[in-house]
Amino acid sequence: MDNLYPPGPAPVAEDLTAPGPAYKRQAKVALLSLLLFIALYLSLTGWFAWTAYDYFVNAAAVEQGAWVGYGFAAAAAFLTIFLTKALFFVNRGGEVNDIEVTAEEEPQLFEFLHRLADEAGAPRPHRVFLSGRVNAAVFYDLTLLNLIFPSKKNLEIGLALVNGLNLGEFKAVLAHEFGHFRQGSMAVGRWVYVAQQVATHIIYQRDILDRFLVGLSSIDIRIAWIGWLLRLIVWALRALLDSAFSLVVLAQRSLSREMEFHADMVSVSLTGSDALVHALHRLGAADDAWDRALGFAGQELAAGRAVADIFVIQKIVTQRMKDILDDENYDCPPPLPEGDREAHRVFDAEDAQPPRMWSTHPPNHDRENNAKKHYIQADIDERPAWDVFRNPQQLRERMTEHLLSQGPD
Repeated sequence: MDNLYPPGPAPVAEDLTAPGPAYKRQAKVALLSLLLFIALYLSLTGWFAWTAYDYFVNAAAVEQGAWVGYGFAAAAAFLTIFLTKALFFVNRGGEVNDIEVTAEEEPQLFEFLHRLADEAGAPRPHRVFLSGRVNAAVFYDLTLLNLIFPSKKNLEIGLALVNGLNLGEFKAVLAHEFGHFRQGSMAVGRWVYVAQQVATHIIYQRDILDRFLVGLSSIDIRIAWIGWLLRLIVWALRALLDSAFSLVVLAQRSLSREMEFHADMVSVSLTGSDALVHALHRLGAADDAWDRALGFAGQELAAGRAVADIFVIQKIVTQRMKDILDDENYDCPPPLPEGDREAHRVFDAEDAQPPRMWSTHPPNHDRENNAKKHYIQADIDERPAWDVFRNPQQLRERMTEHLLSQGPD
């Protein structure tokens, strides 16, 4: 592994990867906005639940008659169910339809990952999945229990990403992901995800309760008015929670930006200021070529000709686009200058949008400026990223067969 693992830069200052004031501030704002949303949600739910209980127990004391008390109890119970039902529809944190690999199958990859995680001061990945995407990401299985107990983090490695990078750039991208692994504020993201699931189900999902209200509103007017009133209250609850959660989303987006910058600095501390920037440059071309390769593979499959290795197609498409555009730097960054590398820039502000895999991330120009704010020089290992896998050709063919069995997107 010593021969395979790209060396990093000389030891860097510890404060290089320390969360900055903006990071800490946005984490506090995101947490506060989330707590306010949760307080609102629980207060509404608790109030309706208590009202239902109170009217049910004291129905006989209602001046208009017990049947009126039971009616109010039923209405409040309905609204309590409407609010709490969303808690039972929280999805898992990652939709896993990829290929899981183990240390026995890919010993070099796991040794590489474990060493990198240890250097980053991050927990080692719980499970590792290989996908057919231009992507690398941290995700986790998620249940309501994970609001209290930490969830174990899994790692996705997209082989279409591996196909577009060299070993040094691959290390930089994974170091960025391990930067996320070590971020305590990911807990806020986990809580926001659960809250988003709950809010989305309440606000946008229409189910048997909504159909019941529609049916209730369409019968005799002596009963229909109850349905109309409940539908109005449900509409008001949805509007209120939608407005409240929009503030949570805004705060989380601001925190997410700071989290990306921080993860980038973890990558810089382990691979230098250039490797991640070069990876970002390559991934734009890799992303476009992958879409075209998937389209071609789909056409071939429809014609009864299944391709054996879609990653070869991705490479061919990349080269073809490079020739068409007559751009030597289409799929590779311009060479580094001999001196004054901290002032060298790969991205211009006007064309520095992130590739689709990181479309929610800050612009690449801002990320490059962040990475070179305190320039760390290190060589970039030019060997193929495929070298960390035991049998790359077999793996490419296995993933191709897996993708075609699902139908290329």
